[in-house]
Amino acid sequence: MARHPAAGKTAIHRDTKTALRSALGRFTTGVTIIATEATDGHVHCMTVNSFASLSLDPPLVLWTLRSRSARYSTFSHSKIFSVSVLAESQVELARKHATPPASGFAERNWKAFLCGCPIIDGASAHFICKNYTEITKGDHVILIGEIVEYAEYDHSPLLFMSGKYFSGSSLKPL
Repeated sequence: MARHPAAGKTAIHRDTKTALRSALGRFTTGVTIIATEATDGHVHCMTVNSFASLSLDPPLVLWTLRSRSARYSTFSHSKIFSVSVLAESQVELARKHATPPASGFAERNWKAFLCGCPIIDGASAHFICKNYTEITKGDHVILIGEIVEYAEYDHSPLLFMSGKYFSGSSLKPL
């Protein structure tokens, strides 16, 4: 894979993976927390910015997870999961769930549920999805879910770009 400098100033990186990660990081995404409840009643969740819509008919969404992730087995074997599109006021939740907690990958006493699935209260939108299929490519798995319920709210979204969080309310239409 070749890296071609464009006109203007370009970032200097020590290795190709760092350079590629930096270039990919220029794509602004929303921030979500994907959650599921295991059979033992524990909620497993993680911050994800690889979420995307896939199809309206049938209604499908996708997200990706490293195939070697300790969380892979939980999400791969769950029958249903939620996607909470975080509001700009929820940056601390995004940070909290971006890395596995020291005590494991689960939370007890979860407060908010939609259709029996754990959600993040106060989010900009929620999607409840049945696991539909998964595809392994490279070092990640693409997890595809079929939307069975959704809701949206009037909260500005949290955004992520170049390793930093941004406010969705400060966007200006062009």
